[in-house]
Amino acid sequence: MKLIKFRIKSYQSRISGKLYESYNLFLKKRDRAWKRFLEKGHEKMTVMFIPHNEKKIFNFQISKFIILFFIILFLIGIATSSYAVIKNREMKNRERELLMSYNDIRADLIRYERLTNEITDIMDDIKPEIEELYQLAADTEDAGDIWGRSNYDQETLDELNKKKRIIPDEIFAIKDVQRDLLNSTSTIKTIKNFINVRSKVTEDMPSIIPNPGHISSLFGWRRSPFGHGRDFHTGIDIAASAGTTIRATAPGVVVSADFSGGYGNCVRIQHKFGYQTIYGHMSRFEVYKGKKVNKGDRIGYVGMTGNTTGNHCHYEIRLGNIPINPYPYMSRMW
Repeated sequence: MKLIKFRIKSYQSRISGKLYESYNLFLKKRDRAWKRFLEKGHEKMTVMFIPHNEKKIFNFQISKFIILFFIILFLIGIATSSYAVIKNREMKNRERELLMSYNDIRADLIRYERLTNEITDIMDDIKPEIEELYQLAADTEDAGDIWGRSNYDQETLDELNKKKRIIPDEIFAIKDVQRDLLNSTSTIKTIKNFINVRSKVTEDMPSIIPNPGHISSLFGWRRSPFGHGRDFHTGIDIAASAGTTIRATAPGVVVSADFSGGYGNCVRIQHKFGYQTIYGHMSRFEVYKGKKVNKGDRIGYVGMTGNTTGNHCHYEIRLGNIPINPYPYMSRMW
């Protein structure tokens, strides 16, 4: 065991010695090489300028180190100049690209500005129409503030207002159009609801002409057709040939269908909302008391029974048993 340890120590000593010897040899070679380099660098070179017209010759000496310094400086200058030229070319290309992008963006902005102005003009033209529709549907002369009901995207609008100096005016115009469109949608929905309700009410109210023909006598005061001065006419007379079909002007229930003095053969129909319609001077009936009728159902035929001077239908509308002018309710044929 001791022998093995001795041999290991011996090997370690020899290896350490060789490494130390090699290291010293390397240092000596490095020192010699550096010394030779310094010697070569400090060697002088003579530069002479010999003019053609003068006899005096100008010369000076310069070391190789100084020449090397200027060569390195020259190379650094070339490298720096090349880099500057390349970067300058890249900057010009980038500037050209940015200019093209700017021109494209500018063209887009001009186009957007034109389109925004067109949309704004269209919206300004539509607003009065929507207001008029709202007034008609709501049966009012005051449209109210229908354009200020919604705070559309108020948070985004507040953020844009903070940057108003750098944001194009078209962005705010588009936001205004968006708000107006939202208010228009809301108003149109309101109008639709009004129209639906009114349509349902109108469907249950007298709203058509009971028979084709021409009006021979209007509602109100008139000269009596029987030569007895003036009298108040409680309905409208619609002249037509004998046998012309008479139809119900609204859904309801027949409360009577019989002869009724001056009305002659007369049909009375009770409708919703307190309305009652009367159809006089019929030649014959197509309904009976208690029968339910729909708007446009045949209820009888034109004749000249009762107090009359010719074939016609005396059409009367009563509201709460008070005669009212039927003319505004005669909007369309069935």
